[in-house]
Amino acid sequence: MNNLPAGIVLSIKPKEYLVQGSSHCGAYSVKGILSAFGKDYKGHPKEYHPILLGRLTGGTFGRNYWVNVLKHHGIDAEFQTAKKLSPVEKINLLKNLLAKNTPVMIRIGNGYFRSNTYNPILGKIVPHWITFWGYDDKEKVFYVYDSGLTKNLYDRNVPIGNTKRTYDEILKDWNFGAWQAWTWHTSPQTYAYIKINSDKII
Repeated sequence: MNNLPAGIVLSIKPKEYLVQGSSHCGAYSVKGILSAFGKDYKGHPKEYHPILLGRLTGGTFGRNYWVNVLKHHGIDAEFQTAKKLSPVEKINLLKNLLAKNTPVMIRIGNGYFRSNTYNPILGKIVPHWITFWGYDDKEKVFYVYDSGLTKNLYDRNVPIGNTKRTYDEILKDWNFGAWQAWTWHTSPQTYAYIKINSDKII
């Protein structure tokens, strides 16, 4: 039985919600997490790439690519997958992680790139990293920082993050990675996420 509160807004948040270009979503997500913990010491998010090719292209290599960047900057993290959980269990997993006052970074198919209107084609082919900063059971939404949105599309009414996504939208978008062979350089897993271990932050 879950004894979760009906809503959570993290007590920490990114210092600012930046807008990415055509790539580097993972770097923007990582910079947001680091800034929330007071560990953001670089300028452009792409500077967090540990290799030149990543800084030039935004490409990442290996499932622990961003995990290792976070660890290098004093935040213990783990790459995991929720693919074996039921839909309800997937949502409760994210809510439980947020209840520890830590953000969650997930990989989705981005059907909302540069738009508040969902594009199902983009949702099937474009990999994207976003971060969660709270939820509301009444509205059934997560509060999200999505660096792919331009500032005119930011939701100014959310208490944290720059937009919100419904539980159903997240379940749809999160189911990404198994058959998209162009993402396997990161991981072929669906429902991929990065967990922050708050008790091991240096």
